[in-house]
Amino acid sequence: MRDLKGLTKFLILLSFFSLCCVKKEAYSYERPLFTINNILKDEYLGLFFQEKKMGYFHGSAYEVSIKDKKGYYVSGDAVIKIAMDNETLYTILKEEILLDESFKTIYFNYNQKIGDSSLNIVAKSHGSDYAIKTISAGKTEESIISEEFLPLAAAGFIIWKKGISEGKTYSFKVFVEAMQKTENLTITIGKKSVEDGNNVFPVNQKLGNIEITSYVLENGDTFKEESIQGFTMRKMSKIEALKFDINAPSFYDLFSFSLIPVDVDLNGKFSRLTVLASNIDSNVKIENGFYQIAEKVEDGYKITVSDTKITSSQPKNLSAYLAKTPKIQSDANEIKSLAKALTKDAKNDKEKAEIVVKWVNKNISKRLKDKTSALDVLSSREGECEAHSMLVAALLRSLSIPAKVVGGIVYSKLNKGFLYHAWNEVWVDDHFLPVDATFGEFPAKPYHIKLTEENNMEDVVLFIGKLKLKVLSVE
Repeated sequence: MRDLKGLTKFLILLSFFSLCCVKKEAYSYERPLFTINNILKDEYLGLFFQEKKMGYFHGSAYEVSIKDKKGYYVSGDAVIKIAMDNETLYTILKEEILLDESFKTIYFNYNQKIGDSSLNIVAKSHGSDYAIKTISAGKTEESIISEEFLPLAAAGFIIWKKGISEGKTYSFKVFVEAMQKTENLTITIGKKSVEDGNNVFPVNQKLGNIEITSYVLENGDTFKEESIQGFTMRKMSKIEALKFDINAPSFYDLFSFSLIPVDVDLNGKFSRLTVLASNIDSNVKIENGFYQIAEKVEDGYKITVSDTKITSSQPKNLSAYLAKTPKIQSDANEIKSLAKALTKDAKNDKEKAEIVVKWVNKNISKRLKDKTSALDVLSSREGECEAHSMLVAALLRSLSIPAKVVGGIVYSKLNKGFLYHAWNEVWVDDHFLPVDATFGEFPAKPYHIKLTEENNMEDVVLFIGKLKLKVLSVE
């Protein structure tokens, strides 16, 4: 049975987390030696977006011997292809995992490459701790996690190994490699049905607030998967899976799918916008902000965004928005020296924040290039909205100014609707001020509707392809 890793990475690249850890003595990250005894499974899945094939996933599992003890080796790889104007963007994922006989994580090595941007995460158990090494843009970060977890890719293998049985529920603490965070995963086996002459079991997977349903055969092989909006996967032979369609999905296919049209032209200047956001899952909560009020109503949420403060509630924990993370490397010398040089003449934090936002807007090219960290953005000097937001957060945190990344939707004058976007909120004058480095706005204009915050950025996928908006008033 396949894991959630591939589509999670492809669709949610907006997640940030801080390893709760202390630097310790140098650890070894070498993969333990093992001997393969026999292969347990090997399967290929084709990935489709609206019936256009765009990639494949391949997973294998082996029974191995590790220092004369029984264990398991799980490996996987994937390639995803998207056409973008005159070029093709490839996402390449590879991973290997070692588990002991009781399914405890011994080691994993995750490699991700999206275009020219790469990420490598290596983890190895050392007693009750896990040493984690993250490499992005040539910068290495080492941290410790002092709790037991599974790499997300291993969870599906464990369910397969224990056997598919109706009504069975499993719970795991998993490390989501692509998102660089730990999360709770619950897997429930549903009632058997017959499809195309096969006995098929629905496998409901809940990762945080995100739910995906796979359909597996009695032997545990994946039959198909109804994944995040618009995406499906189907079991295939190796030859079929490795073929790419000539008419593979383009960025514009994804763009059109995610556009949220409205019947009111918001092209003019306004100070306050109120919308009704509907077709939202009941478990989704939209947060308030100093410049936004989200009120739960029968049809969804009534959301008001203003260019002046409309709430005064204080944040619970500012220190979380000063912390360095594997994606926001605010302690890196390159980040600290640039932030200090840019703001040497600024008189207060607000001036510093505005200088940083405007500098990122002018000096980071706006290209649809995914970046893995703030250092990656600074090195390449290009990226999309998430890239701009990561760099702003890193620069400001290095100056001891709390800054967070937020996600949501923003109005597009060209497309007469809302598109998914990421920007920042910066702590100045005792409140969080929304700012947008991609657009060069300080503060951000009130056509920014926040849906997620830094600790749950991945939940944006709960809205894609589903969210509907109605403009109630414009002032």
